[in-house]
Amino acid sequence: MAENKQSLSDKIAYRDSRRAVARILQPGRTHALRRFLSFVVVAALALYVWNTLTASFPPEQRAVLFLFLLAVGLWITEAVPAFAVGLLIMGYLVFALGTTLIHPEPWDVSPYLNTWSSPVIWLMLGGFFMAEGLSRTGLDRKLFAKAIRPAGTRPANVLLAVMLTSAVASMFISNTSTTVLMIGAVIPLVRQAGREEPFAKALMVAIPLAASVGGMGTIIGSAPNAIAAGVASGFGDSINFIEWMLLGVPVALVLVIVAWMFLLKLYPASMNEFSLDLSDMGEPELPGRRERITVSVISIATVALWMTTPLHGIHVAAISLIPIVGLTMTQVLGAADVRGLPWDTLMLVAGGLSLGAAVVDTGLAARLASWLEFLTVLDIDALVFGALALVTVALSNFMSNTATVSLVLPVAVALVPGRELEMCLILGLSASCALLLPVSTPPNAVAYSTGEIQTRDLRPGGILIGLLGPVVIVCWVLFISWLLN
Repeated sequence: MAENKQSLSDKIAYRDSRRAVARILQPGRTHALRRFLSFVVVAALALYVWNTLTASFPPEQRAVLFLFLLAVGLWITEAVPAFAVGLLIMGYLVFALGTTLIHPEPWDVSPYLNTWSSPVIWLMLGGFFMAEGLSRTGLDRKLFAKAIRPAGTRPANVLLAVMLTSAVASMFISNTSTTVLMIGAVIPLVRQAGREEPFAKALMVAIPLAASVGGMGTIIGSAPNAIAAGVASGFGDSINFIEWMLLGVPVALVLVIVAWMFLLKLYPASMNEFSLDLSDMGEPELPGRRERITVSVISIATVALWMTTPLHGIHVAAISLIPIVGLTMTQVLGAADVRGLPWDTLMLVAGGLSLGAAVVDTGLAARLASWLEFLTVLDIDALVFGALALVTVALSNFMSNTATVSLVLPVAVALVPGRELEMCLILGLSASCALLLPVSTPPNAVAYSTGEIQTRDLRPGGILIGLLGPVVIVCWVLFISWLLN
């Protein structure tokens, strides 16, 4: 059992990278030849489609469309790591638009490189430092234990407490880390109860579901949220930390409650009591009292300032420096810890923002949107929002949800001029509803890798959230928009 706990704990290092899914499910397998052949096939198909369909396009649109098609293929096939595609996007844009290759006068490509300094990047980085500090001092485990203890021993209450704790934790720390910690706590009792106990399966399905949905709650909870906020700011519609929470938290809580009732009906408990022992969730790396106080003060101050930005006016990027500087200055985090942060996620987000900006700047978004104008025939914006939300969920089940939002959002906003903010919010939130397969999200992969559930066990919850989520999101965002206008 100790060996299994260690195996689960090791998965924390994978964070939210899409590549984490393959590494969790098939550790040690590189598939170098398959990836190389996939890259060749994707590049050839992108070149063929680009050369066939874009002869009449302006040169800058042709250049960016080829990049768009190449990125789609590489993100779907994972021929190269997703973060590497993000870096490729930046390098390609500098080469294609920033030189005289296609234009006598090079474009100003600084906007496509400045995405590294985007406020959402700093916001996410601050969240990464804070989450790492909580993990190293064991405060995340203590918070989980305190949150679940009041649930008692009734199976229904235990399941709800586990789901709400997973959802709230995922709003501020990695949903993969949350899943690992929670599954590490319940797996001994799940195996003790045996596979014939339905409630044990309910727990194993509920944890990754709640952790993924909980990421909707804050801008730092999920990378698609950051992409959506970045795209919205490009249209002059900035949204701060607390404004996102007012939209995302209610949706996340509604979906968690509905999923809780659904799982209770699907997997009715045959036992009257189910008590979780959270006293043995692993020892922290830094057990000292000084470190725990330091992390607590810095985390509380950071979150409080993020949530009160409209009152004091301090920029979120500046607030994000508190955990970055504070935790390193006090030696809670060292150089090795900083190197272990999920930098690949930041590379992917920055590359996605660059691609979205290029698609819009070159006029390619408007051209591609014209091909989707059939969605606007009935002149009902809610149908357009709903259709694109479902497309986002469907694609996110098979490819990175961050990559999906990066590709779909620049085109989608061109379909609803004047309502770019609503589209960004809807698609950003909908990307967290993809839960159908083990490879749909790293939390699913973590739960599946325990061997306690199979792919078919993920389908009912995946279908429920995949269909209900976009409906709830569209209705809530449009309702809030109507209230404000």
